Amino acid sequence: MRKGPVFLGKAHIHWCERCNVPLIGERCDLHGEKGVFRLDLTPPADLRFAFEKDMEFIRSAFLEHYGVDVGEVLGGKVVLLNKTPGEDDVYEIIADGYVFGWLRFEPREVRWKPGLKVEGATALWKRFGKGMRKWVIVDSGAKEPIKKGANVLPVGVLEADESIRVGDDVVVVSEDGEVIATGIAKKDYPDLINPAERKTGVKTRHQKRINYREGRKATMDDVLRANRSALEAKVEEARRFIRKTVENTNRPAAVAFSGGKDSLAVLGLVMEELGEGFAVFFNNTGIELPETVEYVEEIKRELEPRGIRFIVADAGDAFWRALHVFSPPGRDYRWCCKVTKLGPITLTIKEHFPEGVLMFVGQRKYESERRARQPRVWRNPWVPNEIGASPIFHWNALEVWLYIFSRKLKYNPLYEDRFDRIGCFLCPSASLADFQTLKEERPELYGKWERELERWRKRFNLPEEWITHGFWRWKNLTRGQKALARDIGVELPENRSWEPVRYTYDGEKVSFNTVVNLRRIEEVAPILGEVERGEDYIKAGSVIFREDGAYTENERDATNAYYLVKRAYECVGCGVCVGKCPEGALSINPKSLKIVVDPSLCVHCMECMDVCPLLKIKNPEEGSQL
Repeated sequence: MRKGPVFLGKAHIHWCERCNVPLIGERCDLHGEKGVFRLDLTPPADLRFAFEKDMEFIRSAFLEHYGVDVGEVLGGKVVLLNKTPGEDDVYEIIADGYVFGWLRFEPREVRWKPGLKVEGATALWKRFGKGMRKWVIVDSGAKEPIKKGANVLPVGVLEADESIRVGDDVVVVSEDGEVIATGIAKKDYPDLINPAERKTGVKTRHQKRINYREGRKATMDDVLRANRSALEAKVEEARRFIRKTVENTNRPAAVAFSGGKDSLAVLGLVMEELGEGFAVFFNNTGIELPETVEYVEEIKRELEPRGIRFIVADAGDAFWRALHVFSPPGRDYRWCCKVTKLGPITLTIKEHFPEGVLMFVGQRKYESERRARQPRVWRNPWVPNEIGASPIFHWNALEVWLYIFSRKLKYNPLYEDRFDRIGCFLCPSASLADFQTLKEERPELYGKWERELERWRKRFNLPEEWITHGFWRWKNLTRGQKALARDIGVELPENRSWEPVRYTYDGEKVSFNTVVNLRRIEEVAPILGEVERGEDYIKAGSVIFREDGAYTENERDATNAYYLVKRAYECVGCGVCVGKCPEGALSINPKSLKIVVDPSLCVHCMECMDVCPLLKIKNPEEGSQL
């Protein structure tokens, strides 16, 4: 769980009260600065528009808890969602220029729970009154103390909704009908209305400012008209950046297209500025959502007749083959990116852009702290000859969507199915809420991954919660995950490991838990040094391999012998080392899908050891992470 808000840029937007729409600048193109006010938000304030299915989900969640249809208040208006830091996913719901409430995914219960700010509670109370659920009415003497942050005591409660239970989000109303607070019930209904109870009945949230207003209905066209000047200024700056970067970089240009909104915006901007003469680069990881692959094919069919070349780096089934070697990936164990992205991308760039490439990508500083620290133009240390550049580095998600809507660009249909992020459907960096959405919207894909996890759960002898509560997403459990395990009453090991090839060293001999296949070792032996082939041995540098093990004179050589055997046996053909080899001595055998080394080209620099995911991701204690 992240502690405190993360500031990656401005944490506010402006709002035109007359149009009742959000603004990305400080003025409205229709009304100037009249009626424009600033709305402060929880950082990083990377807002997006709520699609129709988002609204259906919001209505369903609030109906279940509060018993009323919030669509009667929010329907026909522009609604924004602001993803905020939390234990899992939390979305602020913004409408009419204020934060209406939120949806929070509760990992202990594995479900979404709604809540209201005073403004949203006021809107619902005005509309439904006691027809809604989860309300508490207090006497007039408690009104001012509660508005200043005091909690609700049962002695001050005049009336309450009978459905209230401990832990419920509730609305606190004064006896004159004013909504004065929202909070969490600390008692069930019977105790809440019992004046003899002395402890807190409702723990209130202190809200310094109340900005309730009732705005008119608005459309996306209204949003675009109000923001036209500010949006076009952003577009013009991005186009200048593209042109200047192309002029200053003597390399062919390409757009990294993932099928997501950010890369779509970059593709649109590059098309506007360059027209043609660039390539579109798609990395099919083999674990993309099917709709993404279909969508990319559709874009390809539209753009190729216009002279725009499409290049695909295809990982095929690399993930599923590598899974048996690595075990499930984790946030602290991201072998999947190296196998399905870095390797195929490196090989494909080497094939199509031997002299290098300028790759325009959709990275934005609002996405993470790490990306916020990254320069706008950079060299990728793991992909030789690639220079990366981000035209939309300073854009937020709201600006990206406004650009897409303004140009009527065809976006990935998954966004309309409640998918907030587009990428590998089993990414360990996804939230538990993301997997719940996958389970609800694409049950067949979720089931495929769940079956794989079940095999590993049984292999590791772990409880079912390892899957249902998403603990598999860490190799070494974080403090927050340990606390979650305690809260739900399950015992889990702090870390997990899976090593098909293991070794011991006694000072002279390296013994492995498997027979050494000399034929296979010979294919990779040049990595360690000059190779000598005997009747029953292979000597690579100073290491002698026999079927019963390897013989060395020191611990460093023993470790390298283990590395070589590990790479020989466990290689999944990701290609990371192939692209990194300065001499071009490595290749992937098309039949075995494992690396082989050309002894006539290998200079034994061992750079391939420094990038192999088997060594630097699978065994981080033996080397730095990639």
